[in-house]
Amino acid sequence: MRVRRVRVFKFDVPLKEPFRIATMVTRHAENVLVSIETDAGLVGWGEGSPLRSIVGETQATCLAACRALGDWLVGQDPLAIGHLSREMERFLPHNSTAACALDMALHDIAAKAAGMPLYAYLGGLNRPMETAVTIPLLPPEEVGKQAESIIDADFDIVKIKLGGSTEDDVARVEAVRDAIGPSFRLRVDANQGWHRIQAATVLQNIEELDVEFCEQPLVAHDYEGMKWLGTQTGIPIMADESLFGPESALRLAEMQAAPFFNIKLSKSRGMHFGKQIAGVAEAAGIRCMVGAMVESPIGLAGIAHFGTASPCFDFWDLDTTVGQSVNPALGGVRIEEGRVILPEGPGLGVEPEPRFLAGCPEA
Repeated sequence: MRVRRVRVFKFDVPLKEPFRIATMVTRHAENVLVSIETDAGLVGWGEGSPLRSIVGETQATCLAACRALGDWLVGQDPLAIGHLSREMERFLPHNSTAACALDMALHDIAAKAAGMPLYAYLGGLNRPMETAVTIPLLPPEEVGKQAESIIDADFDIVKIKLGGSTEDDVARVEAVRDAIGPSFRLRVDANQGWHRIQAATVLQNIEELDVEFCEQPLVAHDYEGMKWLGTQTGIPIMADESLFGPESALRLAEMQAAPFFNIKLSKSRGMHFGKQIAGVAEAAGIRCMVGAMVESPIGLAGIAHFGTASPCFDFWDLDTTVGQSVNPALGGVRIEEGRVILPEGPGLGVEPEPRFLAGCPEA
């Protein structure tokens, strides 16, 4: 079997409301969709979701990178995923989101060729996955109102985006905890928004609010700061923007900089290298979360399948489609009462909705 053609689409998915984090605002999901067609008639789909302040890529750079990588893939054996993933990194390094989209499509083909759902092809189980629902970075008086609406949406885990002033961030967490009560699990994510002393101050002030963990409190390169911060607070630290590939995973583990990892396919260059990160984490006893950017149900399906592939995954952050105003896909994962339900068909179990895809320009 050989790759016959690779198609690349500008895949814009509208959001219900702008989504703000400490480092940027997303007004609609500017994603990239790829299809890899084989001479055996199998077609694989993959999606990348670049958030520039996290991965250093934009939709435009991803479209160009996917086009260049796609041209290189033509004629290759699509089942040689490990070889192709390594060669794509040599051919065009540092384009993690673009590589993720193609890697996902290759895994879709491989699982379809095996006649298996992707989670089974990856060696995982269709186990229960409970996702958080995220409140963006909003004024303190607004986050409590959003939290109240979550109570009626059947989610049991709430994540709050932080990274503003010390006083406002503490007020945000207090407002959410007051709104949801003690029974909900609560997480926070600063997206690199704090310096060391501010991070310690905020976390010390919210410890009594039963916060499960804090994602990426400091700038990505400050591994020493994350390790120090762990000595200042009882709230565990989760590395996100600091963690891109197995190389950074190994360094974080060796330094014991953070007890938790957030593995995202758009950072790790896809599932091939994502599995290597998970292997480092499992060997080091680091608990992991599988997270997402602003993928549609197509990319989210790949991420969710991957999230069952290793026992190191204890947490899931897969609510990206909750904030999208249209569904551009047929099939895929469902979220019911905060639980992520995987499809059982071969591969990803999802494909783009034809009419929506017809409106997507091809690169």
